[in-house]
Amino acid sequence: AVQYCYLALVVCLTTMNRSAIATSFKAPAPARQAYYCCSRIALIYTIVTAALWYHLNNNIISPPERVTTSEDTLHHNNRISVSLQKTSVSAADSGYYTRFSQPDTYLCGDEQGKQSLPSTLQKYFNFIASIQTDLKIIFVGDSISAQFAQAFDSATLDEAQEDSVRAKNIFRPDGNRPSIIHICRSISSPIRGGGVSAFWRITNLILKENNKWPSRCTGFFRRWNEGQALDFLNHEYNSTQFVLPSNKGVSHQVNRTTTDYFQKSKLASFKAGNVNVVNGFDAAVFRVPHGWLQLDYIDSARLIETIETTHRILGATTIVIPTLPMSNNVKSENDWKKVTQINRMIREVARNITKSEGDVQYVLVQEFGNLTNQLLMENAKNLDLLSLHHRDIDYSREGWEVDVANVFLQRPPITTKKWPPSYSQVCSSLPSNRTEACPGVKISPDGMHWCVETFGGRFTASIACLLGCVYNVARPPTDEEIRKCEQRCNDQFMSLNVVRDEMFKN
Repeated sequence: AVQYCYLALVVCLTTMNRSAIATSFKAPAPARQAYYCCSRIALIYTIVTAALWYHLNNNIISPPERVTTSEDTLHHNNRISVSLQKTSVSAADSGYYTRFSQPDTYLCGDEQGKQSLPSTLQKYFNFIASIQTDLKIIFVGDSISAQFAQAFDSATLDEAQEDSVRAKNIFRPDGNRPSIIHICRSISSPIRGGGVSAFWRITNLILKENNKWPSRCTGFFRRWNEGQALDFLNHEYNSTQFVLPSNKGVSHQVNRTTTDYFQKSKLASFKAGNVNVVNGFDAAVFRVPHGWLQLDYIDSARLIETIETTHRILGATTIVIPTLPMSNNVKSENDWKKVTQINRMIREVARNITKSEGDVQYVLVQEFGNLTNQLLMENAKNLDLLSLHHRDIDYSREGWEVDVANVFLQRPPITTKKWPPSYSQVCSSLPSNRTEACPGVKISPDGMHWCVETFGGRFTASIACLLGCVYNVARPPTDEEIRKCEQRCNDQFMSLNVVRDEMFKN
């Protein structure tokens, strides 16, 4: 349409008496008619050109491709981009995602006695992902959240960069084993692309009832307070130390009107216009720490309050919530049904949460539970734990994971562990004597945590893809567009779908 309109315009302009048209309203009638004809053609050309330009620059039909295809992976308009690269060895053996892993008891390397996934499953985990972003992202949750925050740091920091940009608070839960270190908080700023990657250990929902001063960096401190959040917001770029706000000791004062103080301090930070501090986050990835909570405690009202509080104290307008996987905290089929109900509730909250100006704008679901459930089922097939009628499972059918709960819950009949893992989580083969330990596999080290060596690529690529749905588009996406994009990201990275060759970096 543009080409034909343009051709008509050229012909018209080159065949008419331009001087008469341009300089005199007394020109001959044919010349005036030619002028009006050309004017209309020019107007049509302008409208068609503008419409096509708007369509192309506001096209969000396939934002995941903009985030993940190799030819556009570092597009200058993308606020977050990911480069996927196949590894010469299996991703689980590359060590790419374990640079910051603490404690080392969660590692799944050969030195830990873990065997690689069967070749039929390795093809789903044969890549690493490196991230570039100017977004400020914080991961909030328990030690599983810490694992993947550390993997994300590995994907966003160049080698040796952590020596100048990464700060952390640690604790040692076992005085007899001082080498075992856990992270309370960490922050890397700037990461590749100029953004921020942070982690905040909270083993509870972020509720008013759980707000407590002072804060402590210990394994069993299950509260939170605004002073901890303020420490993130006031953190200086290129700093390797957490620095308390200007009023030192604030995190240790018990009798403070915490909310009022927090708001005043936050406003003062913004008013100062200090571009050298974090000031606020764009996105938060909140993992529900269900291993620390009674399952009945996790309901929609508390989850909504957690989302709204996360925005209030950290500034994040986009919240990503991973669904819950099978774990050794799931003791019975009834527990597993409750976990799947929580996952449905997470999806419903994400779709129905009320948005308002200056508040949370997008709540996205990362289907982490779906990915792990599918992998556990495939490993159960390798272990010959399934009856014949369960071997062909339609993973697209809602509720399939509830129907095979007995497979997920097959555990050693005799064990000294209080929280024993299932065979499909930790075994590469079954021992001849079911009371003996099985050879490990690079899925889970203990039935609770996950092998970031295996899952790191899909997890980090998934986060980049989901955030790209919001930030890699020319205009704010509608709810329908967000859900379609969210679905494509989850279909690609949070399920056992092979990553397409054209998505890899050449």
